[in-house]
Amino acid sequence: MKYSMTYRHSICKDLLDSNNFPIGEKVKFDSTDHIRYANGIDISGHNYGCNRQIEIQKNIEGGEGYTVTIYNLDGVHPFWGNNVQMAPKQMRIINVNDNVVSLRGFGNDRLGNSFSDYAIDLYFNGFEIEKAILKMLDRNIELEYLK
Repeated sequence: MKYSMTYRHSICKDLLDSNNFPIGEKVKFDSTDHIRYANGIDISGHNYGCNRQIEIQKNIEGGEGYTVTIYNLDGVHPFWGNNVQMAPKQMRIINVNDNVVSLRGFGNDRLGNSFSDYAIDLYFNGFEIEKAILKMLDRNIELEYLK
């Protein structure tokens, strides 16, 4: 993919270039609607007004890949006391096809839980994320986040 000399480097460029050692810092995608699928079947319909933010940044542990976190922008979880919808997951790019970047979890969290059951597809229009599909592979669940 070719870029103009005036383009400011971003993590979106790293993602689209299939760079698992990003130079850019962070990108946030805000969603106001999502659809939940189980075994490929829509089980929720649209969830308009459900405000979520997907944050993709350099791997916070250092080294290869990215850290993906999802936040609930509608308020604080009563039990956890924060607005984290999906705890940070370490992921790396496994495929780039035209305007779709696919990442897959790797490694483990501090408790030994594997990140490999998580994946996310990011759909780009230029350098803007248009939608994201979170995949919980062990449960065959997908959440399609829309603007």
